[in-house]
Amino acid sequence: MDERTQLQRLAQEVEVLRKRLDEINLRIEQVDAVLAEHTITETVLNALAGREGSSSISTHLPIGSGICLPYVHDGDEEGTALVDLGSGIFGERPWSDAKTITEERRADIQHLRDELKEQSNITESTLGEAAQTFNKLAEQLKKAKSSPSPTPEPAEQPEETQPTRRGRKRGSMFGGDLTLDD
Repeated sequence: MDERTQLQRLAQEVEVLRKRLDEINLRIEQVDAVLAEHTITETVLNALAGREGSSSISTHLPIGSGICLPYVHDGDEEGTALVDLGSGIFGERPWSDAKTITEERRADIQHLRDELKEQSNITESTLGEAAQTFNKLAEQLKKAKSSPSPTPEPAEQPEETQPTRRGRKRGSMFGGDLTLDD
């Protein structure tokens, strides 16, 4: 495999690694958003489950499009929450169970985030190595092209004077390219 082909292969490898790293980092951001949502849910469930005595709790539940529903819980007994049990099935669970389920899910999601971060670090390291190899090979190729073929300087030839043709200046707001008006 010649150096030029190897250089092209390395350039493709670097590009693939960059794309993979971007995808992993995007997934990490998405997982972080889900983790933040779970943290908020845990905080709310802790507040609901940790209330003292028979005090009533009232709040507003957002349902989307700027609409909230009032919610009031009275009494001594623990309230219930609808929990997504998977496959589109929801179950009514006490707040303490909902909190436990949320904590377990958050731990699983945190584990996933840790795995993604590890993949990101490995990919970033591999990308750095591939980029360094690419740069070294490109420099070697550049040196090889400039070293073996020293170009002899041509003997001075008398310059022939040719009449220079002066055309109109092609500067325009389109970067000097020809336009339909030309």
